[in-house]
Amino acid sequence: MIVISNSSPIIALSRIQRLDIFQQLFGKVIIPPIVYQEVAPEHKSGTQYEHIHNAVAEFIEVIEPQTVYAFTRNLQQGERGVLNLALELNADMLIIDDRKARNEAREMGIRAVIALTVDILKQAEARQIIPSYIQIIAELRTKNIFLPA
Repeated sequence: MIVISNSSPIIALSRIQRLDIFQQLFGKVIIPPIVYQEVAPEHKSGTQYEHIHNAVAEFIEVIEPQTVYAFTRNLQQGERGVLNLALELNADMLIIDDRKARNEAREMGIRAVIALTVDILKQAEARQIIPSYIQIIAELRTKNIFLPA
Protein backbone atom coordinates (compact mmCIF):
# COMPACT_ATOMS: atom_id res chain seq x y z
CA MET A 1 0.00 0.00 0.00
CA ILE A 2 1.44 3.37 -1.03
CA VAL A 3 0.59 6.02 1.58
CA ILE A 4 1.68 9.64 1.15
CA SER A 5 1.34 12.25 3.89
CA ASN A 6 1.38 16.01 4.01
CA SER A 7 3.04 17.93 6.83
CA SER A 8 0.12 18.70 9.16
CA PRO A 9 -0.64 15.06 10.10
CA ILE A 10 3.05 14.45 10.80
CA ILE A 11 3.39 17.60 12.89
CA ALA A 12 0.24 16.82 14.84
CA LEU A 13 1.21 13.27 15.77
CA SER A 14 4.83 14.17 16.44
CA ARG A 15 3.74 16.80 18.98
CA ILE A 16 2.27 14.03 21.10
CA GLN A 17 4.94 11.49 20.14
CA ARG A 18 2.49 9.19 18.33
CA LEU A 19 3.95 8.93 14.83
CA ASP A 20 4.03 5.21 15.57
CA ILE A 21 0.35 5.18 14.63
CA PHE A 22 1.40 5.61 10.98
CA GLN A 23 3.89 2.78 11.24
CA GLN A 24 1.42 0.43 12.90
CA LEU A 25 -1.31 1.18 10.36
CA PHE A 26 0.72 1.34 7.15
CA GLY A 27 4.25 0.08 7.77
CA LYS A 28 5.70 2.88 5.64
CA VAL A 29 4.62 6.43 4.79
CA ILE A 30 6.10 8.48 1.95
CA ILE A 31 6.68 12.24 1.96
CA PRO A 32 8.31 14.59 -0.55
CA PRO A 33 11.49 16.43 0.53
CA ILE A 34 9.62 19.75 0.84
CA VAL A 35 7.34 18.19 3.48
CA TYR A 36 10.38 16.90 5.34
CA GLN A 37 11.81 20.43 5.32
CA GLU A 38 8.50 21.76 6.67
CA VAL A 39 8.22 19.23 9.51
CA ALA A 40 11.86 18.99 10.56
CA PRO A 41 13.79 22.11 9.57
CA GLU A 42 17.53 21.77 10.14
CA HIS A 43 17.78 24.72 12.53
CA LYS A 44 15.14 23.37 14.93
CA SER A 45 15.67 20.95 17.76
CA GLY A 46 13.64 19.39 20.53
CA THR A 47 11.49 16.35 21.12
CA GLN A 48 9.14 16.92 18.16
CA TYR A 49 12.01 17.18 15.69
CA GLU A 50 13.88 14.23 17.16
CA HIS A 51 10.70 12.18 16.94
CA ILE A 52 10.32 13.09 13.26
CA HIS A 53 13.99 12.37 12.47
CA ASN A 54 13.67 8.97 14.16
CA ALA A 55 10.52 8.21 12.16
CA VAL A 56 12.31 9.11 8.92
CA ALA A 57 15.10 6.73 9.87
CA GLU A 58 12.59 3.96 10.58
CA PHE A 59 9.43 4.16 8.46
CA ILE A 60 8.95 7.51 6.74
CA GLU A 61 10.53 7.49 3.30
CA VAL A 62 11.45 10.76 1.60
CA ILE A 63 11.05 10.61 -2.19
CA GLU A 64 11.58 13.46 -4.64
CA PRO A 65 8.81 13.71 -7.26
CA GLN A 66 10.23 13.42 -10.77
CA THR A 67 7.29 15.11 -12.46
CA VAL A 68 5.75 18.51 -11.79
CA TYR A 69 2.08 18.76 -12.66
CA ALA A 70 0.06 21.93 -13.23
CA PHE A 71 -2.53 22.71 -10.58
CA THR A 72 -5.60 24.89 -10.87
CA ARG A 73 -5.46 26.03 -7.23
CA ASN A 74 -2.82 28.09 -5.48
CA LEU A 75 -1.37 25.34 -3.28
CA GLN A 76 1.58 25.51 -0.94
CA GLN A 77 4.78 23.72 -1.92
CA GLY A 78 4.14 20.79 0.43
CA GLU A 79 0.70 20.10 -0.99
CA ARG A 80 2.06 20.34 -4.55
CA GLY A 81 4.80 17.85 -3.67
CA VAL A 82 2.32 15.43 -2.12
CA LEU A 83 -0.01 15.58 -5.14
CA ASN A 84 2.91 15.21 -7.56
CA LEU A 85 4.02 12.07 -5.70
CA ALA A 86 0.46 10.74 -5.54
CA LEU A 87 0.12 10.99 -9.31
CA GLU A 88 3.59 9.67 -10.01
CA LEU A 89 3.45 6.69 -7.63
CA ASN A 90 -0.25 5.94 -8.13
CA ALA A 91 -0.79 6.25 -4.38
CA ASP A 92 -3.39 4.21 -2.54
CA MET A 93 -3.89 6.81 0.19
CA LEU A 94 -3.21 10.50 0.78
CA ILE A 95 -3.21 11.85 4.32
CA ILE A 96 -3.89 15.52 3.88
CA ASP A 97 -5.89 17.97 5.99
CA ASP A 98 -5.82 20.93 3.60
CA ARG A 99 -9.23 21.30 1.92
CA LYS A 100 -7.93 23.01 -1.23
CA ALA A 101 -5.41 20.22 -1.77
CA ARG A 102 -8.05 17.52 -1.22
CA ASN A 103 -10.34 19.20 -3.75
CA GLU A 104 -7.47 19.55 -6.22
CA ALA A 105 -6.63 15.85 -5.84
CA ARG A 106 -10.21 14.86 -6.60
CA GLU A 107 -10.44 17.14 -9.61
CA MET A 108 -7.15 15.82 -10.98
CA GLY A 109 -8.57 12.32 -10.86
CA ILE A 110 -6.32 10.99 -8.14
CA ARG A 111 -7.98 7.72 -7.20
CA ALA A 112 -6.29 7.34 -3.83
CA VAL A 113 -8.32 7.34 -0.66
CA ILE A 114 -8.03 10.88 0.67
CA ALA A 115 -7.93 10.81 4.47
CA LEU A 116 -7.80 13.46 7.16
CA THR A 117 -5.71 12.99 10.29
CA VAL A 118 -8.99 12.36 12.15
CA ASP A 119 -9.79 9.50 9.75
CA ILE A 120 -6.41 7.93 10.54
CA LEU A 121 -7.07 8.23 14.26
CA LYS A 122 -10.48 6.58 13.84
CA GLN A 123 -8.86 3.77 11.88
CA ALA A 124 -6.24 3.37 14.62
CA GLU A 125 -8.97 3.11 17.22
CA ALA A 126 -10.86 0.53 15.14
CA ARG A 127 -7.70 -1.56 14.91
CA GLN A 128 -7.07 -1.10 18.66
CA ILE A 129 -3.79 0.74 18.14
CA ILE A 130 -5.10 3.55 20.33
CA PRO A 131 -7.82 3.30 22.97
CA SER A 132 -9.79 6.35 21.78
CA TYR A 133 -9.41 8.79 18.90
CA ILE A 134 -11.35 11.34 21.00
CA GLN A 135 -8.65 11.07 23.68
CA ILE A 136 -5.92 11.71 21.08
CA ILE A 137 -7.82 14.72 19.71
CA ALA A 138 -8.12 16.10 23.25
CA GLU A 139 -4.39 15.60 23.78
CA LEU A 140 -3.67 17.40 20.51
CA ARG A 141 -5.83 20.33 21.62
CA THR A 142 -3.68 20.73 24.74
CA LYS A 143 -0.79 21.28 22.28
CA ASN A 144 -2.84 23.85 20.30
CA ILE A 145 -3.40 21.44 17.40
CA PHE A 146 -6.95 21.59 16.07
CA LEU A 147 -7.78 19.07 13.39
CA PRO A 148 -10.36 19.61 10.65
CA ALA A 149 -13.25 17.19 10.77
